Amino acid sequence: MSAKAQAGCPQGQESITSCEIEGQNTEVFACFDDQIATYSYGPIGGAPDLFLSETIENVDFEPWSGIGKAIHEKVTFYNGDYSYEIGGGFDRPFSEEEMLLPTRRFGWLDVAQNGETLNTLDCIPETVSYGFGGGIYDAKVAAGLEWDDYSKTWRPDPNRPMAPPALAPILMKGTDLGMVEDCLPPEEFKLFGINLGYHVADLAKLVPPVVGEAITGRGLEFERFMYDGLRMDTYQGAIIEMEATTPFWEMPSGIKVGSTRGEVISILGRVPNGAAATSQKFGALVCLDDRETAAEWYVVLEFGHDKRVQSISFASISP
Repeated sequence: MSAKAQAGCPQGQESITSCEIEGQNTEVFACFDDQIATYSYGPIGGAPDLFLSETIENVDFEPWSGIGKAIHEKVTFYNGDYSYEIGGGFDRPFSEEEMLLPTRRFGWLDVAQNGETLNTLDCIPETVSYGFGGGIYDAKVAAGLEWDDYSKTWRPDPNRPMAPPALAPILMKGTDLGMVEDCLPPEEFKLFGINLGYHVADLAKLVPPVVGEAITGRGLEFERFMYDGLRMDTYQGAIIEMEATTPFWEMPSGIKVGSTRGEVISILGRVPNGAAATSQKFGALVCLDDRETAAEWYVVLEFGHDKRVQSISFASISP
């Protein structure tokens, strides 16, 4: 959200990292308390041009990997299609000679649109404020989260007090045309009670009735029904495709729009079909014993630039 504030961290918050931007006469701050993380950018000592905030649970903070000479961390704030990644760090000394030298500090601000970098600004090294250890990492852990270095995202910690029982991984192995493929059980092809293959005449039992429209170029047998955040395409009255774009339309396992990659991998049990843990899309077929007598379905989970599920798509390979 946007708001006005004075330069520096809001009252009661401490800095994650901050600096003055080289050649811009501006400064940037990323700050936090146990509830909220904030971002501000603007003229040095003045009111910020942009002020954003996010909950501790949802803020995209990436801790140091533990690898390399440079210790650095970053936090990213999102504002619609735009993202603002602010990072800071320093080189750790590895010899007695290096211990006698001034510590090299560095920082940056990366501005992107839909994941594509628009501008990268360097910090003036001597103005970089960055303190490694504890801080926002501890705040996120206290909120019941754990860091998944595999997917570079946070997910609920199943070992935290009062955590709900962890579900068994739902991703299974199946055979398609003689090839072993990752697959999901048929009961997962459902969004808030609406199954792929469900007959449109029965939709009124689950959601308010909406008149369908013929899909141009596909014939009268194909119709499209639109609900808030859900598109359904039908063939001869049966749903053959669905796409969800809001968190309301949740899969039985709990995967929904807004889930982080780490949460999805935890629910699935692994990354499907050899994809990378940071891939933009995960896909899997339905697990069926007899593909000659049953419809063949598949699911695609697409992630946005914020590393969270942006859409869930179900489809039947053939009507």
